[in-house]
Amino acid sequence: MIGYQIYVRSFRDGNLDGVGDFRGLKNAVSYLKELGIDFVWLMPVFSSISFHGYDVVDFYSFKAEYGSVREFKEMLEAFHDSGIKVVLDLPIHHTGFLHTWFQKALKGDPHYRDYYVWANKETDLDERREWDGEKIWHPLEDGRFYRGLFGPFSPDLNYDNPQVFDEMKKLVLHLLDMGVDGFRFDAAKHMRDTIEQNVRFWKYFLSDLKGIFLAEIWAEARMVDEHGRIFGYMLNFDTSHCIKEAVWKENTRVLIESIERAVVGKDYLPVNFTSNHDMSRLASFEGGFSKEKIKLSISILFTLPGVPLVFYGDELGMKGIYQKPNTEVVLDPFPWNESMCVEGQTFWKWPAYNGPFSGVSVEYQKKDPDSILSHTLGWTRFRKENQWIDRAKLEFLCKEDKFLVYRLYDDQHSLKVFHNLSGEEVVFEGVKMKPYKTEVV
Repeated sequence: MIGYQIYVRSFRDGNLDGVGDFRGLKNAVSYLKELGIDFVWLMPVFSSISFHGYDVVDFYSFKAEYGSVREFKEMLEAFHDSGIKVVLDLPIHHTGFLHTWFQKALKGDPHYRDYYVWANKETDLDERREWDGEKIWHPLEDGRFYRGLFGPFSPDLNYDNPQVFDEMKKLVLHLLDMGVDGFRFDAAKHMRDTIEQNVRFWKYFLSDLKGIFLAEIWAEARMVDEHGRIFGYMLNFDTSHCIKEAVWKENTRVLIESIERAVVGKDYLPVNFTSNHDMSRLASFEGGFSKEKIKLSISILFTLPGVPLVFYGDELGMKGIYQKPNTEVVLDPFPWNESMCVEGQTFWKWPAYNGPFSGVSVEYQKKDPDSILSHTLGWTRFRKENQWIDRAKLEFLCKEDKFLVYRLYDDQHSLKVFHNLSGEEVVFEGVKMKPYKTEVV
């Protein structure tokens, strides 16, 4: 199984307004099919006021610029006809400030007031979130404070209220009935106060549902494992970072430790990736990778057990350095050709890193057998031919500082994988390895 994360606004335009949309996605199916994609993860498509879409104001309508319900269903049908499943990003930890529920709560409606989390006399209004120290309690003009872990525009939902749970369960069932194949649950570790409570929450929430459920649990291994047994698929932030760090430092140690910690021996499928919307792109890691190091990172990604997930444009070497508050710099328009003046091209903003004639377009790279895209296509074909690797076991055969060899195997298959992280040629067991190359035998 191979996944592909898409920011709809930047991917492909279907109505000549420069903004990606459902019609554009429908027209991009052939490219995704050629890339070997089995499922797409669409970043939030629901009505919201932000560019990123994580502050939903109506879960039952789509962003107007993305298209109508009819166009969404037509897109789903096109993907399904090509054997590609559609997974929606679903931020149910909170709503947008302008969501009808919160607006009614602000006006004093007691029913909807209990849909959110409010401060009381015992609340520490200076409470900070763990990862960056930002305040999580936000004031209103009337003196009340509400909880918004992800900022003042995203008030937290109150899951102590069973009606909130029922509302979100109803939403999920509605989307599954529409034909959606699964969800990436945003902020999945923050639904309840403790690991045990959070695990119970998700176990109950998902108990009667079937689909592809990805969990965003950016945390230590124990918490990831506890949730993995429920979700079945876990975004592997640990190995995502360690692939890049190992390639950058030209040292296998951090990668080996991460594989042992976050990949092998799991009773769920790790979803491995090299970048996403919450971090700098692969090509821009630690100031920028060379073409060969980008390709090596992709090679490692596709030769690990679990599900490889590609962030749109990483297969082209798109650049982007994540920085707050302007996080859209990692969400540049996807370049279909060099001039970026072609039907289907998005151009909702001027590209921060990947402008016209930058050499990262699909058109340009398809003509070059040595391109990052051609390299990625080779590995996606490899994974399609070896789908057993998703659940393969892994045995380390050589753990040198700059050279790594392991065996992937199950009851019927076996392959040896050789990674050379150095800038020098290496020979091991008769296999000659060029600098920054991967071989499979």
